[in-house]
Amino acid sequence: MSESNEVRTLTGKGETIPLAAHRIRFTLRTTKPLRFHVFKGSALRGALASTMQRHLCPQWQAERTDPLHIALCPVCQLLRLEHGDGLSGEVRRPYALTPPLDACTVYPAGEMWTLDLTLFGAKIAYLPYLALAIHQMGQEGVGLRDEDGQRGRFAVERIDAVHPLRGERRTMMAPGERTVRSQTLPVTHDDVIAESRRLADALRKNGNRLRITFLTPTRINQGQHMLKRPEFFPLCKQIALRVLDLCAQHGDGRPNVALKTDLYPPMDAVRLVADDTRWHDVKGYSQRLGQAQVLGGLVGSAVYAAQEWEALLPWLVWGQQTHVGKNSVKGCGVYRLDASLDATV
Repeated sequence: MSESNEVRTLTGKGETIPLAAHRIRFTLRTTKPLRFHVFKGSALRGALASTMQRHLCPQWQAERTDPLHIALCPVCQLLRLEHGDGLSGEVRRPYALTPPLDACTVYPAGEMWTLDLTLFGAKIAYLPYLALAIHQMGQEGVGLRDEDGQRGRFAVERIDAVHPLRGERRTMMAPGERTVRSQTLPVTHDDVIAESRRLADALRKNGNRLRITFLTPTRINQGQHMLKRPEFFPLCKQIALRVLDLCAQHGDGRPNVALKTDLYPPMDAVRLVADDTRWHDVKGYSQRLGQAQVLGGLVGSAVYAAQEWEALLPWLVWGQQTHVGKNSVKGCGVYRLDASLDATV
C-alpha cells in the first residue's frame, strides 16, 4: 500500500459516507438484583421497545395505526419502520444497542454497568424519548424473573456521549442531575478516514494481516445459507449494504458507490488465513413477531490477509459503528478490528 494510495475516500470518485453515528452511554446502578441470559441484548432491547410503546405511544395497541400518527410519533419511527415508497435496500432501524460485553449473568444490588445506544443521522432528536424509556424500564424491571416472579431493577446514574474512535467522552447528564444535555460526539466520515489511515499504517508493518474479533453473535446470510465460517466477502458485503441503507434512510442519501466494480474486486482478494471462531446459539423473543427468535451466530476471531486494504478499511471501520448481520439492533454483530498482529501469525 503506497503513500499515493493512502486512504482518503471510499473510491476514486471522491465519495464519502453522508452519515453520523451518535453513541450514547448509559451508566446504570442495579437497585434490585438483575439476572440475564449470557447474551443480554435481546432482553434489553425488548424491554426498551415495550416500555417506549406503553408509555410514549398512544396508539401502540391499535390494530391499524393512523399513517399521520406514524409520521409524527418518534416511537413509531424508531420501532415501526416499513418499506415505504422510495425507500431503497433493506429496512434499517435508526439505532443499534450495544449490551454489556462481559460474561456476567447476575448483577447484585449496587453493581454499576453500562448500556450503549447508537443513533444514526438526525435521529439524535429521539434521545429524550430513549432516555425516558430507559429510566422507566429500570423502575419496572428487566431480565429474568426471580423466585418471587419479580424482575431486577436499576437506576440511571449518568449519561455520556462517547466517541469510540477518539476515546473521548462528554457528560450529558452527571450523577444527581435530571436534565439531559443534547451535545454529542458524532462519528463522521472524516473520523472514519482518520482511523482507516491509522489501521493502514499498522497493516503495512505487519504483513497486511487484519484480525476481526466478533464480540457478540454475528449472523450473516449468504444467499439462502447461513454463514458458518467467517468468510470475508459475504461479511464485508453485508457491512457495505447496511451502511449504504443507513445513508439512504437516515443520512443524507446513498453515495454513488458501485459494489460490483468498487468493492467486489478488493473483497475477492482478501484471504481467510486463521479461523478461531465458533458458533454460539442464543435465543431471544421478538415482541414484533410474538414468538421466540434464534439469535445465534459466530463469535471469536479470524485473521485475514490482503495485498491492498485501502478500499475496504473505511467500510470495516463504519461497520464497527453500525454492527453487521441479523439482529444488529439488539446488539448482535458487534466486532473489533486489530491491525497490530505479528506478520508471522
